[in-house]
Amino acid sequence: MWEYLLAILLAVTVTLATNLLVPRLKRYVEKKSAPRHARVRVPHSVAVVDASNVVLHGPKPNNKGRIENLLIVMDALKKRGFEVYAVADASLRYKVDKPEVLEKLLNKGKVLQTPAGTPADYFILSIAEREYGLIISNDVFKEWREQFPWVRDKYRVVKYLIAGNEVYFYPDVRPKRKKRRREVSARHEELAEEREEREDWSKYYVM
Repeated sequence: MWEYLLAILLAVTVTLATNLLVPRLKRYVEKKSAPRHARVRVPHSVAVVDASNVVLHGPKPNNKGRIENLLIVMDALKKRGFEVYAVADASLRYKVDKPEVLEKLLNKGKVLQTPAGTPADYFILSIAEREYGLIISNDVFKEWREQFPWVRDKYRVVKYLIAGNEVYFYPDVRPKRKKRRREVSARHEELAEEREEREDWSKYYVM
């Protein structure tokens, strides 16, 4: 009699375990084996934009890069909550369709220009390393991997695609938290506030 009841209890237990645990285990295995979701939240709150790479992305009317590419990317990153550093090499002014807009960005401190004859990649990587930030570029920085081994991390070098006036990032990163404001000099504070002023850069976009 007891053996019969134990057999029934065991059968019920196995059935419940099968109905409850197996589906959960299956979902867990599927989740782990499936490709990682593109949208990820990262602890980095700084994004360093490879300005030359972005400007020269896509079609080049009259063999000139498009400054609106850079404006679109910077605006998208700021809206996501990133602190943005855009770094351009000194020769970019000769390769862009609207050098006067680039000059205005440089004067306002929205874009940083590297010294002539120096590789912009070094400064991009150095800033990203110091700030533990992301890099927005379609470059692979292969020649810099020995000096900056972390550049192999797919979550540190984010790829992008510009379609019209929209930019798509892969992975689709968003900061977990905003960067804490540091103590800065009065002059630095003044420049920071100046950089935060909203300006209608959309007038430079190609519609």
